Amino acid sequence: MGMRMKRTVVGSFPPEENMLLERAIRNVVDLQLEYGIDVVTDGEQRGNMIEYFEQIPGLEKTNGKLRIAGKIRPMTQLEDFYKISDYKKVKSYLDSLGRTDVGIKVTLTGPITLGFSSVMNGLNYYDGIRDERIYSDMSQALLPLAQKALDIGAYLQIDEPGLSARFVSPRFAKKFVNELLSGIHDSLINEDRVSLHVCGSINNSKLYGELLDLNVGVLSFGFSGKEEKRNIEIIKRKDFEDHHKRLGAGFISNLIVEDEKIALERLTRISKIVGVENIVYLHPDCGFGSTPKQNVKPILENMEKTSDTFIRSL
Repeated sequence: MGMRMKRTVVGSFPPEENMLLERAIRNVVDLQLEYGIDVVTDGEQRGNMIEYFEQIPGLEKTNGKLRIAGKIRPMTQLEDFYKISDYKKVKSYLDSLGRTDVGIKVTLTGPITLGFSSVMNGLNYYDGIRDERIYSDMSQALLPLAQKALDIGAYLQIDEPGLSARFVSPRFAKKFVNELLSGIHDSLINEDRVSLHVCGSINNSKLYGELLDLNVGVLSFGFSGKEEKRNIEIIKRKDFEDHHKRLGAGFISNLIVEDEKIALERLTRISKIVGVENIVYLHPDCGFGSTPKQNVKPILENMEKTSDTFIRSL
């Protein structure tokens, strides 16, 4: 694709049932390659965005749900972390296909969403849901995993749906998300290799302002769904440029198969508002984890066609 824009996906895909993990990951990668995705993911075939983190000391899976069982600490064997292991599976497969031109994204659930969700299932050691140590310790546990992903060549996406869901106040959240992001080397931030994805509505002046202040180069938002469509009215070119931000544009629904014309009109509008040169990624609103499986291919096909049409029009 021309310019700096790359097609990507947010992360998850419907699980490939009754299949070995490696084959499931390859199937998801094949699907992404078929529809021109430039930065692919492992499709989160082991579990959802919370379950993936059961290896972090202090977190424990009970009855299929992650809870806080003790003090949260960094992992000592980073190579064993599921996301690192699955990145390597994707890389090995792409290498075998000769597709070294394709990037690979590792998605990490952010400290607010991961901390809050785990507390909801059980809490030991800490003093309650607003105990700042939970989120600070979570940031410190996630940082070496984030840095490891970047060190081995991955793109990195921090997922924080808890911000738009208002798990905590925007100011409270910013402190701990920035604690994670500020530990990443500035050169990687400036290369657009690190993004923060917030699904849902950012239709809150305080939230939008706090997001702009985060130490990350790319903010990734959805613009298609019932809640997300109002985000177009919030973003401004001047805000992005004043805060040295670029946009990951979720310009097409991740749930329903939209008409190409509607998606193209939306993407064109987004580009006029924020400036086409300030868009670095094109993707669906959110992940495909809860998408009807029969909708995934037509969504990816429409996304490819629409983005190609958009690029040619520039």
